[in-house]
Amino acid sequence: MIGTTMQTRAHTPPRVPVTGTQAAPKQTGTSLKKIEIFGLKALWLHFADELDLRRLAILHLRIRRKEHALHVLKEEQRQIRRKCTRRMQRARSSS
Repeated sequence: MIGTTMQTRAHTPPRVPVTGTQAAPKQTGTSLKKIEIFGLKALWLHFADELDLRRLAILHLRIRRKEHALHVLKEEQRQIRRKCTRRMQRARSSS
């Protein structure tokens, strides 16, 4: 794992920042603006309470770690594929 850093509790941002989402959303007519938090951009986030936001923060970090692990596995797979392709090409040219 070249160039990767392990995220520890000391490096994580504060739990969940206090945002305007804990209070009842201000409705101007029937339109609510989509808010973006934790990589999500959705109207329903206006209705998330503090407990929901804390859980979303935890899930967001877990998802990012799993995505990174998958990326590392796929990169290793690509390296093996390239190595085997070069062997195949050398075998073709030598015969």
